[in-house]
Amino acid sequence: MNVKTLFPLAAAFLLLSSGFMGANVQAEEHNNPLQFYTGTDGSYAKVTLETDVAVFAQSNSWFGNDVEVLGDTSGSWWESLVRPGLEFSYVLPCSQTVYAQFDMVQANTFGGNDAAGSNIGYSESSLRVDHAYAGWKSGSLFSSLGEDFLVISFGRQSYTTGNGFLLYSQGGSGFGRAAWWIGGRNSAEYAGVVKMRSGNWAADLVYLEADDNPDSNTEVGGGNIEYAGEGAGYVGAGFYTVSSDIDGRDSMLIYDVRGGVNPFAVMGAIEALKPLHFEAEYVYEDTDDSYESGNAWYLSVGYTFEGCPWKPGVTYRYAEFDENYDYLFYGASDWETWYQGEVLGEYVLGNSDLDSHMLKLGFQPIDQVAVTLAFMDFARHESGEDYAQEYNLIVDWSVSDNLSMSFVGGIADPDEAAVLETGGSDTWSYMMVFGSLKF
Repeated sequence: MNVKTLFPLAAAFLLLSSGFMGANVQAEEHNNPLQFYTGTDGSYAKVTLETDVAVFAQSNSWFGNDVEVLGDTSGSWWESLVRPGLEFSYVLPCSQTVYAQFDMVQANTFGGNDAAGSNIGYSESSLRVDHAYAGWKSGSLFSSLGEDFLVISFGRQSYTTGNGFLLYSQGGSGFGRAAWWIGGRNSAEYAGVVKMRSGNWAADLVYLEADDNPDSNTEVGGGNIEYAGEGAGYVGAGFYTVSSDIDGRDSMLIYDVRGGVNPFAVMGAIEALKPLHFEAEYVYEDTDDSYESGNAWYLSVGYTFEGCPWKPGVTYRYAEFDENYDYLFYGASDWETWYQGEVLGEYVLGNSDLDSHMLKLGFQPIDQVAVTLAFMDFARHESGEDYAQEYNLIVDWSVSDNLSMSFVGGIADPDEAAVLETGGSDTWSYMMVFGSLKF
């Protein structure tokens, strides 16, 4: 019996052992217009819907050498995504819960060639299933360990650790799947996940088959453990094994250590230093004897000016990825994390053979609007040559509970490494407007 079949069998066994009986639930009025069933015990069923649209405009793409790099010009284009789906959660009489989610993504790229070069000379349209998974929560079955101590899920879903430095999105976009920037296809082809939570401790077991593009038949299995203190910080560690059609990735062993700390977040500490926080992560990839092992790490320090108008906060981060590091399935949990730069990180630079400095300032002039200013400085790790500097202005506007918009402007100035690798030497300017409607 393989690992893939164990997860649904384990979930079925646990459901049967708990006594699967119909719960006494009733439909009632609710505020969500797409929620068509609500139970008195928290059960629900609803239609889900997401619609995203983005328009992009740029000049001097690829530092003015887009025709040579991509095979055609890349000036402006549109992307759109529609994600209809169903979601339900059903509370059993014994307090345990079964839940499931299913959705499909209709993605499109049109109006021009994107800067990634994923649709040169034509428009793209793609309809694919993204989420299709089911799960079970233990409720009070293990009451001494806490509510929902054990959660088991299996199917098409994504698996994330930390802030996405190593694992965040196991699905690929663009190049026949459309909507390179919006993405929307985050799920693995299959992922079985066991999560355990008790007090300050958490642990995961995972097996996944990536849905990357092009398909590399990459499979990842392993586990993660984490301890979170009472407001003072956290520490976590993971170990994973990898099999893949990519030679350097096949038989890889991955060791991941990460943590964050608020060293002055204790009673009696100097009040002005309490908002100071640090975060770090280190990943070591042990390959077989035919390939060099790789590693990557980052260290960040942040400070929030509490009590000040506009709630300003500043973060500095240094990240280093050696030339043998395989960046696997990282993703964007926040602006500049871990697509580093809205120009270079989205379209040019992957997180390998790269050193980066980031300085980010955020503030909130009104409750509905957040503004981010970011500066990135990149260099090649192996040669030490400067690559480029990037400057970004990002405005996020929460128009309502369901509608949000983002406005992004950026410029990237090339240095010697970028000129050598791309053949371009002009300043690359970029603008994007993104709108998202979710129910």
